[in-house]
Amino acid sequence: MPFSIESLMRDLCRFPHRGAATDQEAAVIQLLTGTLRELQAMVTVEPFRTPRTYVSIIYWLVGGICVGLLTWPWLGWLAIFWTWGWIVLSWLFFNWRFSPVIRLPPLVTSHNVIGRWREETFAYAGDQESPVMKVILMAHYDSAPISLLYRTTRVRTFHASLVVTLILTLVAGLLVVIEQLGFGNPWFPWIRYGLIAYLVLQALLSTLGYWLYGYSNGASDNATGVVTAVATADRLRQLYLPGLEIELVLTGAKETGLVGSRAYLEKHYPEWPKGRTIAVNFDTLGNGSPRLIKHTGTVEVIEYTNALMKAAEYLLNEKPFRGVVRPARWHTADFDSVWFVRRNVPVMALTAMDKQGQMPNIHRPEDQLLVTGLSAIPTTVDFAIQTIVRYYQTFELSAERF
Repeated sequence: MPFSIESLMRDLCRFPHRGAATDQEAAVIQLLTGTLRELQAMVTVEPFRTPRTYVSIIYWLVGGICVGLLTWPWLGWLAIFWTWGWIVLSWLFFNWRFSPVIRLPPLVTSHNVIGRWREETFAYAGDQESPVMKVILMAHYDSAPISLLYRTTRVRTFHASLVVTLILTLVAGLLVVIEQLGFGNPWFPWIRYGLIAYLVLQALLSTLGYWLYGYSNGASDNATGVVTAVATADRLRQLYLPGLEIELVLTGAKETGLVGSRAYLEKHYPEWPKGRTIAVNFDTLGNGSPRLIKHTGTVEVIEYTNALMKAAEYLLNEKPFRGVVRPARWHTADFDSVWFVRRNVPVMALTAMDKQGQMPNIHRPEDQLLVTGLSAIPTTVDFAIQTIVRYYQTFELSAERF
């Protein structure tokens, strides 16, 4: 039976949600592994440890900073070092770098689902076993906790709000250092208490939606990404591209803090053929037109500039993609592909946005199949395949010359 985008979408969205390490996750994994085996993939399911949601991470970060600020009058430099330690952890986490805060309890076990297809290989620089090129197709299957900060009236200010909060943590840290050095002011304690109140309020606002409503169904974010990644793998494996290895990675716990994709990369990066591995990430392809992500990040700007992106940008100016697939930036959270950018692995991220540059309904109760469009998916699949094939052809010529 040929693969059906609509059928897999319906099956994924029948679950009330796909929260990491929940009872729903086990059933979703069974569905995904069955789908990949029907497509003749070699399938593995890999466990990893993660916080269940970002809620506990936010409470650790905000709680740690606030405890330091409150205890400074009695603990002095010890409280200052404690406070700055949590400030650093916050900056790492919200700028999408590894932060040890994700190792703090309570931890649960989530899973990545990996499917592999491998064409006949041939020698490259004397290596008979290594593929000519490896392509990793990625999408996260978990759905997000509902957040009040993603309401339509607030989501446009989400990035600015996060930047302001990070800056205020620095202000709080500098304030106690100044006070410790004896440059006090009668207003400083009140400013410190005000900063504590602000941080607590932000923590409550960012997590209250989860306590009230739980998880979103995740039709757009990210059932659409999953079906697009599977459809791309299915099409790609049917092309005759000698020496191409296809790896489909469906990650868990993305909505916790990109934990699943990092666990996958840390485990498998050493075994990838160096200089011959590329990746494509699919995330939230409902309700809009296709977008090629070029910039992400919170305070630190993360740029997608690599050889694979050059091939993709060239296609943006060709039919049938001219004016249909467009470059974009996204600074409201980030994508699983950020870890690949940091390791200098050629990677591109594909998503869909509306005319206002937003992803409608994400992290909201409204993220349901009934209001999720699928029109961007066929174009995204075509764009991804043509980019990969173009890159492969250039790479194959280079290998032959070598």
